[in-house]
Amino acid sequence: MQLQHLILLFFIYACLGWGCEVAYAACKEGRFINRGFLNGPICPIYGFGVVGVVLALAPVQENMALLFLGSVVLTSAIELVTGWALEQIFHTRWWDYSDQPLNLGGYVCLVFSLIWGVACTVVVRWVHPTILAGVALLPFWACVTLDAVFGVTFAVDLCATVVAVRKLSARLTRLTEAAKDLHALSDELGQNISDTTLTAREKMREGEAALQTRRAEAQARIEEQQSRVEAWLERQKADASARTEALRRRFEDVRARMEQALNDRGFGHRRLLDAFPNLRSHRNQEAVDALRRFYERRRKP
Repeated sequence: MQLQHLILLFFIYACLGWGCEVAYAACKEGRFINRGFLNGPICPIYGFGVVGVVLALAPVQENMALLFLGSVVLTSAIELVTGWALEQIFHTRWWDYSDQPLNLGGYVCLVFSLIWGVACTVVVRWVHPTILAGVALLPFWACVTLDAVFGVTFAVDLCATVVAVRKLSARLTRLTEAAKDLHALSDELGQNISDTTLTAREKMREGEAALQTRRAEAQARIEEQQSRVEAWLERQKADASARTEALRRRFEDVRARMEQALNDRGFGHRRLLDAFPNLRSHRNQEAVDALRRFYERRRKP
């Protein structure tokens, strides 16, 4: 195989892999979901996986057992490295097999590794020869032209997706910060209410005790003590009202920030959350859950 053939085979298998992902999601969710990291009909991991298996295991392709085992190991390695790299770059886990038995860090698991092994064995033995024969029939100029068109489209899609993911990360960070501020405001409001209530109760008790012990001394002193307590209570009431109003304004500001973050029209954000239902963010998981619930509410009639 020549280089132009390998490049075209990569895009063919990446597109076929995307189709399999969409079919699987349709059976599972009952609706169309544009699976994969990119916006277009392509899943690069399938292209790398199949082409890698075809090149690396060509010497043993006649041995079914070795072809199957090699496919399991090679595809698992590609999925492991890809999942780890995406998580390191974007601080987000795009798929997670932690709930599956015999998984490795949640990036790969035995069940899907065996499925990939069976799929690659079938592709290498029966599907790939037919596709390769069709590709080999193309003249050099046609093959190079298709490689260029697919390559440019892939590059543009990749850039657009990276920008969308970066904006999604910033959006999730804003939601997380707003949620933290809201929690802090709630704690502060509760503490103010608690402190004011306890202090007022203590002052009332002190005032009642003073009134009881000094009632016999003079009615004037009793009235004076009462007026002092009432004046103090009024000041406390005014201070509490001012603090409550300030907290209310801060609540409104935080609520407005959260609504703004939720209602941002982030390009590709809904598709990314749909495409990766097990997406987990190390820094902004609560924001991910909130944004997913927001899109679910908007999807319902």
